[in-house]
Amino acid sequence: MGMKEKFRDKSRDELTHVLNSIGIKAEIAERDRAEEKVEDSWYQRSLGVIDIPEGAIRWINVLKQDGGKNNPPKWWLVMGIPFDGAGATGQKISIKTVRKKSFPLFGKVVDVTWKGDDGVSGLINTLSEDTATKELSKKIGNLEIKSQLERFRGWTLTSDKIFNPTSQDWKVIQSIANYILSAPRTF
Repeated sequence: MGMKEKFRDKSRDELTHVLNSIGIKAEIAERDRAEEKVEDSWYQRSLGVIDIPEGAIRWINVLKQDGGKNNPPKWWLVMGIPFDGAGATGQKISIKTVRKKSFPLFGKVVDVTWKGDDGVSGLINTLSEDTATKELSKKIGNLEIKSQLERFRGWTLTSDKIFNPTSQDWKVIQSIANYILSAPRTF
């Protein structure tokens, strides 16, 4: 094992192993794919993509912001939901969770709603009323859904934390993806 390999962040490898252990076929993809640039910004770097050949979510990009003297490192999971239909994906969608706490900043999360622009899709109401989605967000952190038209055609579901999903968590994530795919769109 080389020195570079020894110090490489293995978060993507570990997530791939967890997904396979709960029965989700997942494979580490080759580097430098277009999906690595979806949802990244100047302060993040991609650790690479995980391909998922079955289900609504077809890939996961693991992003990382390196830590500094006064701040710890931070990870994001960007899950890709491709649009396989003809034509455009429809209106621009950009919605995210708002976690309400029992006491500001430090309190326990007591409720989760969605806010943003969902066009005519009705996703805000659908996801805000879904108990399983609320519980997932309480457990893993904030979620965000965006339509993508540039490097990837479809939608992304982004978690602002890296987490190891259980099989139940993965079912909820797939149900969110299915809500997105079945939502009304304008063309």
